[in-house]
Amino acid sequence: MKRYNDLSAWLKNKFGCRVFKVSLSAATTCPNIDGTLATGGCTFCNDASYAPLSTNRRTKPIKQQLVEGIEYIKRRHRTSKFISYFQSFTSTYGNMETLLDKFRESLDHPEVVGFALSTRPDCIDEKWAKALSQLANGKLCWIELGLQSSNNETLRRINRWHTKEQFSEAVKMLKTNSDLPICAHAVLGLPGETKKDVLETADYLANQLIDGVKIHNLHVVKGTALAKDYLEGNYKPLTLEEYVDWTIDFLERTPPNFLIHRLNAHAPRQLTLAPDWSINKLAIFNAVEKEMEKRDTWQGKGLGVGVHEVSGSL
Repeated sequence: MKRYNDLSAWLKNKFGCRVFKVSLSAATTCPNIDGTLATGGCTFCNDASYAPLSTNRRTKPIKQQLVEGIEYIKRRHRTSKFISYFQSFTSTYGNMETLLDKFRESLDHPEVVGFALSTRPDCIDEKWAKALSQLANGKLCWIELGLQSSNNETLRRINRWHTKEQFSEAVKMLKTNSDLPICAHAVLGLPGETKKDVLETADYLANQLIDGVKIHNLHVVKGTALAKDYLEGNYKPLTLEEYVDWTIDFLERTPPNFLIHRLNAHAPRQLTLAPDWSINKLAIFNAVEKEMEKRDTWQGKGLGVGVHEVSGSL
């Protein structure tokens, strides 16, 4: 029995087989990189950690990226359905028509059942919401909004320079102008944050008009500002035990109808400085599920719902 509402299981039930995301790049940037709000980007971000190291995505056409990505996944897994995933940087930051052309191209494949776009809450507006809703045209389309934390001081500390208020505004605007499902990103273990901060983020998201949550463990990737802080002794990652504990407490405060898109984040071994445990995705899943069984707990338990209510409704 799944004790949380797992996206992978939901996709398999909807499409009849396992569905994998193919990471694509629209060659965008971010307002906290290009100087609009700041420079340097998020302190933890290195785009090279988002895709197979052999794929230089930004210099290739979308169609080529897609075909190569599908072939790569097929070599590793038996599946025939995929989601085009614009993951790196801010997917809605740039010329709208140029980006929409790339998104359309990513859907033009018989094995692609939908797409997902990762963006910032301050980089999507009413015009974007309506355009993306039309583009989806019956296919699955997730908008992934990077909140990371509901603590505005933390958002400044990690050089994001948007606010939780902007997140709430973006969610309301999307829901008013489209029927697109929304997934929020939350990172556990951000510099300066305690378990209290993490639970406040969970409580904040529980009251938003969203459809899913992607939970990340903060890991230190080479070539980032966070890596410098780590090497200088100014940042200490969570232990696996701490991450499991915080994740389960987060899930207990998450409404049971929210799809859980992810319970961990990892980068290629070559790029990872710490923690070592972040590389082993399966071990993290197993540790979370084992501890949930030990505690006899489930997604939404802290909100007073029963385990039988944990199910996808999208």
